Order: sequence, then structure tokens, then C-alpha cells
Amino acid sequence: MRKETKTGVKKAAKKQPGIVYFFHQLVILRSYQSISFQCALLILNIISIVAINGMKATASDGKVFNSDSYLDLDHSQSVIVQTPDALPPESAPPAEPERIYIRQIKVIGSTVFNENELNAVVQQFTDKELTQEDIRKAADAVTQLYLNKNYLNSRAVPVTQQPNTTDGIAVIQVIEGRLADIEITGTKRLNPAYIRNRIQLGAGIPLNAIKLEEQLRLLRIDPLFDNVEASLRPSGQVGQSLLLVRVQEAKSFEFGLSADNYSPPSVGSERLGIQLRERNLTGIGDELAGSYYRSVTGGADSFDFSYQIPVNAMNGKVQLRVAPSRSEITEPPFKDLGIRAEQDVYEINYRQPLVRTPREEFALSLGFTYQDGQTFLFDQLPTPFGIGPDENGVSRTSVIKFAQDYTRRDQQGAWSVRSQFNFGTGLFDATTNNSPTPDGHFFSWLGQLERVQRINDNNLLIVQADLQITPDSLLPSQQFVIGGGQSVRGYRQNARSGDNGFRVAIEDRITVKRDAAGLPIIQVIPFTNLGAVWNKSDNPNNLPNQTFLASAGLGLLWNQALGIEHLIMRLDYGIPFIDLDDRGNNAQDDGFYFSVRYQP
Repeated sequence: MRKETKTGVKKAAKKQPGIVYFFHQLVILRSYQSISFQCALLILNIISIVAINGMKATASDGKVFNSDSYLDLDHSQSVIVQTPDALPPESAPPAEPERIYIRQIKVIGSTVFNENELNAVVQQFTDKELTQEDIRKAADAVTQLYLNKNYLNSRAVPVTQQPNTTDGIAVIQVIEGRLADIEITGTKRLNPAYIRNRIQLGAGIPLNAIKLEEQLRLLRIDPLFDNVEASLRPSGQVGQSLLLVRVQEAKSFEFGLSADNYSPPSVGSERLGIQLRERNLTGIGDELAGSYYRSVTGGADSFDFSYQIPVNAMNGKVQLRVAPSRSEITEPPFKDLGIRAEQDVYEINYRQPLVRTPREEFALSLGFTYQDGQTFLFDQLPTPFGIGPDENGVSRTSVIKFAQDYTRRDQQGAWSVRSQFNFGTGLFDATTNNSPTPDGHFFSWLGQLERVQRINDNNLLIVQADLQITPDSLLPSQQFVIGGGQSVRGYRQNARSGDNGFRVAIEDRITVKRDAAGLPIIQVIPFTNLGAVWNKSDNPNNLPNQTFLASAGLGLLWNQALGIEHLIMRLDYGIPFIDLDDRGNNAQDDGFYFSVRYQP
């Protein structure tokens, strides 16, 4: 199917296990008057943060999310160690503790717990005679309530002076913890505000260790960084801590070279490509990317340029995209007819995550895409092909797109779901025809589902499903497409297209060889694919009789191919279950596909 916003085929990334140590020291000074001593207790909390990027699989070119990667979230390495501080000198003990009758204990200053929850903690200390030490124990119980909920630098202290209280009411003041400051070291080109603003999402009042840890995990898996470490230390003021963050920036510029046969045979199935990406163009985490593909026969040239900029700490991003392309039929017997096409795509999109944690993400997207295409005969004569474009072969669409995507990661894999509503409008002189002729006024829905399941250490199962439905007749640029090395293997690229359609792909990546670090080198991949398309009943463009495709086959994924680091090779052979009447003699028609990518 056609490529959508914000993904496509993404590189297979190696596992990068990394450990971010989050040292949290909480100082609680408590004076004890007893027969023999006065001491201070220092609690040292060490939380080890583990964020492991899981295996990334090559998905269908039509995928609009990157859910074939997942995090192995193992919290077992997070530990809290309590270390006592050195004891202060002992003072002379009093002759005998003073006692006073306490009928009620009031806890003030808490924004986390309600009155009933706090009363339940201090209830055991009421309606009895208490010493000053007993009042401190009641305050300690409130402090422990905060500790149990991971508010590690919050503290409760008694504020009523004893034994002068005469109304029988003791007051405990809660000092809710916070960050006094965030100190960041290690940045080079990246603005420290990028890091600080994201950490502050987890640095509310009171400071919660789990929420702060989540933001550090998200930074750890951000492609802008190779490593992130953080230490939480006392600031010298009660309830306030300093967060020291040390980062190591990753290489922001990437380029890659590729060769594959994922292009339609009519314009040349074999193609060469180059991809460029700068992930931190101006120091604010903005990304500029570009790619160029050309078929070996010269029948297809396509460019794709995009720029995206983060607009808030929740990773909301605005993307601008331009994708011009040119194509010409170079396959016999039509190569001498000078059949060619030009197409330009302009797109703006805003994606805003509403929920974003290391385990899950839910986001909404709103975008607008303008597509302008024209076809020619004998190189220069504007000519329509099919019913829908105007008499000069021009077709235009102006589409508003509203999408929702959700990703959920677990110990065994990840779920990814995406829904997209497309509303064709009449903006910018979009193609307009009388019904039921296809034009730019339409509605369609695209749904996508993917599950990545780690069966065992050597088996990674990937299941993908796509579905498009519409009540309207669609122009070719908006139709659902199946067939090819990234869709239904065993058939040529874009073998069938229609207003509606579905596709299902299942493959099992079986690791047969690993390198010294335990990363997969060679994977054997049995797979099965199927898909179908159909038009609206009154669409004047007729489809071929055979609109259902199915196949099975075997693939090979070879990392460090030929012993060359960063070289990735994939080979696939698909056996078609349906023998098409219009089958050609290209390697794709025989079910052979290859892809070679080099990305240092």
C-alpha cells in the first residue's frame, strides 16, 4: 500500500542495552530524645534505570507506525538501598519524658492524600498521652506513607511545641519534595532546554521517583542520545533535591545507500537510493531528512524532503513534507509510446502525544496533503488514463487527515494500532466530477494493526494487518494497493489496486547466527501474505477478475552481510497461490525480491 506519514520502512536497529543510574539521596533529620541517644538517619535510594531498545524489524512500506521495535522493560534492577548516616554526638538524656493528652492529630500541607487517608495513618496515636518522641513517630508514619508511594524526598514534621499544648491537638506539617534545580552536562550542539523541559514533566510537586524515572527512560531511548545518566542529591534545604544529568549526544547526521527491486516493473523494478538525515539541525531537536530513488532503467525518479520540529516537551511535532516524482513506462511493449507521469505532494502534519511513557504512547495527528498529478502520451501530449482525471490527464486531491495511533510495549513484544480518517475536499482546485466518477471529494478510513511477539530468544513473530474502506469511488492516488516485496510477496509491485482493500502479513524471524555481543547476524524468515481489493459497485473503472492475492515463502535477513559492518541484506522468495492471467516475466513475477542497505 502507499506510504503514509511518519514512517515506512525503517532500518533494523541493533539492541543497545544501556543502564542509566538514578541516585536519589533523601536526608531526613529526626532528633530522638530517649534514655541513651540522639541520632540522624540518612536514606540513600538508588534506582537503576534500564531502557533496552528491542529488535527492530523491517515492516511493510505501507506501515505508518514503527511498532516493530519495542522496549524490554525490566524493573527488577531498580533497587532502593538504605544507608545510615554517621550518628551525631549524644546529648545528656532527660530525667523523664513529658507526656500530654492528645485527642486529635492534624496533618497539613498534603496535596496527595485526603483527610481520611492521613487520619488512618495517625489514628493509632490519638486519644492517649504521648511524649514528644511519640509525636515524631506519628510524623514518621506520614513520611512513610509518602515513601510507599515513591515520593522519596517528602517529609512530615511535628510543628506543635510540647508540652505547651493545652487543647489536645497536635499538628504535623508535610513538606512535599521538589527539585531545586536541574544541572545538565555533556551537551554539545543540543540546547539543554530540550532535556530540562522533558525532565520537568516528571518533576512535579511532590517529586515522584517513578514519574521522574519515566522521563529519564524516554530520554534514554531518544535517538539524539547514546547515553543518559542522572543523580538526585540533597540541596541543603529540607524537601529539595538537585538533579544532576549527564548526557552523551549521539551522532546526529546519518546517510544511507540502498539497492532493491521494490519499484514497479513498468518503470524499472531495480532501483538505487540515497537517504540523508540530520536529527538536530539547529540545536532544538529539529530534523531535516531527504531521500532520492531512481530506477536502473531511468523510468522513475522520486524525491522526498521533510522537516519536523518539536513544539513541546511531550514530543509534539510539526512536519512539512515535499515529494516530487517523475515516471515513464520503460517496459515492453509500451516503452515506445512515451507514457509518462508527473506528481507533486505537499504535506503539513501535526502529531501530539497525549500519553507518553516508556511502556505506551497514544497520539493524535492532524494533517493536510495536497497532491497534483498529470499523465502524458508521446512524452508531451497531456492524456488521461482511466476515468477520473480531466481531459488533460490532471488529477488533484486536497485531503484533511485525522489519525490516532497507540503503541503498547510489554516484556514479550509490542502492540501498535493506527486509525486514519481521510476527508477529500475541494480546496486548491481539487478534481471535481459527477458521481460516481472518481474525484477529489471522498471519505475513506485506513486502519492498521501490528503485533511483534518474542516467542523465545531466537524467534520473533511479526503480524501485520491493513484495511481501507470507503463509500466513494477514488482516484488512483488514493486507492489501496497490494503486491510486491513489501506487501504481498509472490507478485509484482502494485499488482492490484482498488477503492477498498485489506492485507495480512505474518512472518517468523528465526535467528540462526549471532555475533559475539549476542546480536542477530543471520535470520531465516518463513512468511505468508494475502490481500484483496474491490471497488465501489458503481465505479466506472473496472478491476481485473483476479483481485485476491495470497502467497507463502522464505526470506533471509543478513546483518553485517559479506562481513561488512553496517551492510544489511534481505532476500525473499514468495510462491503465489493465485496465478494471475496478466503475470509478466520480471523477477518480481517469479517471486524474487532483494534489498541491500548500507548505513554507517
